[in-house]
Amino acid sequence: MKSYVLDASATLDFLEDGTGAARVEQIISGAHKHENVVSMSVMNWGEVFYNVWQHHGEEAARTAMSRLSRLPIEIVPFEQEQALKAGEIKVLHKLSFVDCVAAALAELRNSILVTADRDFQKVGRRIQVLWLARS
Repeated sequence: MKSYVLDASATLDFLEDGTGAARVEQIISGAHKHENVVSMSVMNWGEVFYNVWQHHGEEAARTAMSRLSRLPIEIVPFEQEQALKAGEIKVLHKLSFVDCVAAALAELRNSILVTADRDFQKVGRRIQVLWLARS
């Protein structure tokens, strides 16, 4: 069974029907069928909320989060082990901290990180990445 971690860019692409939306939908559909597992850090969950609110308003943000909460995505609390791993990635790879949080979760869970954010190229082969096309 494959395990995927969604970062904010992948989730936003899904919500906004971007170029990678079909691939994210396929991954989520696989989770519905118990063919794979999909998770997301609560930190990246908050990043999605913030981004949608900033670009589309509060009502759209709350609606989007309600829609996402009905999907088979495990929202993972941000705890000490992930925080330390994110700090390590931050020092070594110079990503934004919230991106480091997603990378840390993917590394700790031996999961595939799903993203459209090319900043993750900085982590090299440290984690497996499923690249979505950029809009």
